[in-house]
Amino acid sequence: MAPKSDGGAAIRVRMYRVGFGDCFLVSLPVGGRMEHILVDCGVHSRGDIGTLEAAVKNVADETRGKLALVIATHAHQDHISGFSAHEAVFRQFQVREVWMPWTENPKDADADKLKQNNVALVEALSQHFAARPPSEQAKAVIENLSGNAEALRLLKSGISGGTVTYVEAGKQISDAAGIEGLSARILGPPRDQKFLARMNPPADERFLRATPDGEVEAVNAIVPFESVWKVEASSNPFYAAIDERDKNLLAVAATNAEGLAFALDQIVNNTSVVTLFTFAGKHLLFPGDAQYGNWESWIQQHEAKELLSEVNFYKVAHHGSLNATPKSALEGMAEKAFAAMVSTQNQPWASIPLPKLIEALSAKASGVVRSDSIRFEGAPEGPAVPQLPEGFQQGTFWFDYFLP
Repeated sequence: MAPKSDGGAAIRVRMYRVGFGDCFLVSLPVGGRMEHILVDCGVHSRGDIGTLEAAVKNVADETRGKLALVIATHAHQDHISGFSAHEAVFRQFQVREVWMPWTENPKDADADKLKQNNVALVEALSQHFAARPPSEQAKAVIENLSGNAEALRLLKSGISGGTVTYVEAGKQISDAAGIEGLSARILGPPRDQKFLARMNPPADERFLRATPDGEVEAVNAIVPFESVWKVEASSNPFYAAIDERDKNLLAVAATNAEGLAFALDQIVNNTSVVTLFTFAGKHLLFPGDAQYGNWESWIQQHEAKELLSEVNFYKVAHHGSLNATPKSALEGMAEKAFAAMVSTQNQPWASIPLPKLIEALSAKASGVVRSDSIRFEGAPEGPAVPQLPEGFQQGTFWFDYFLP
């Protein structure tokens, strides 16, 4: 039996099964009471299994309506849609602080420029796809990128008057959100836009699969093209108006609009807040949907090896996709010294989660659970869990992990 968090015996991480999305509640024992952190609350409209409302209610019940900290890792529907869909409930919470990536800061000139570029590109793609319907996968990408304004509005208001902080790599916070003894090291998003634009890891950082002829290859069925796009400036009338970094991205829309949609999706993933929490000697890594550029900005630093070796809990990035957990990051974590949770399902993207990554996690971690192992009628099903690893418990539509 896992230790209970009530009474201050353990740190608890609760992962809700919401479908294709993220909703995590971290509960910390502080001086005879519990302090709570909500990391994301959203689900993709094409991967929604109808449990998000119940998850929000459970968060309210568990926290008695008090959240020390809300982290909205990045502006994707599958991570923040709950804040708009259930705004009335969230308005009733007492929220001390809200953290968001620096790329959402309305007073940051670089953030504003990046935001305006991306909004314009999404709008152009939406118009293009209205005239020429895209694949179902590309359509799902555009839906994930757009329609998040109301959730962002609520978050930027502090939800119920909480302090809003826009964080970036390099920031270190003691007694984070007023929680005594909790420190937070912000590892992402990077400020350097060259990292934001880098989506796919090099070959030696990828988990590979075997081909029918026995060879190995990288796999990412989400990406509908194989090479970096190269087109002439004259092929797109909007080329001159866009930022230098994004010129090739916009130019490609003339010949590969779906390619641009997937690239934009992954750039937003790279803006994810990556937080390493330390509390009572335990280290918890929450990387949002960080793709390779975000990881690359810090895992090559001299401190990264030590940081990774100390991780006791890992929230698997981007639902277990190909390019969201570099091999070197997983290799840097200590054997059987950490547990992992994967909020995932294979709808709307059949390539997620990547089996090779799940296998590698299972071999390295002390225990791994994936949200789609909790069964719901009509919902995509992951593998059944014959016996939960030590420290895990299953609830109605969630998994708990306890760190004593």
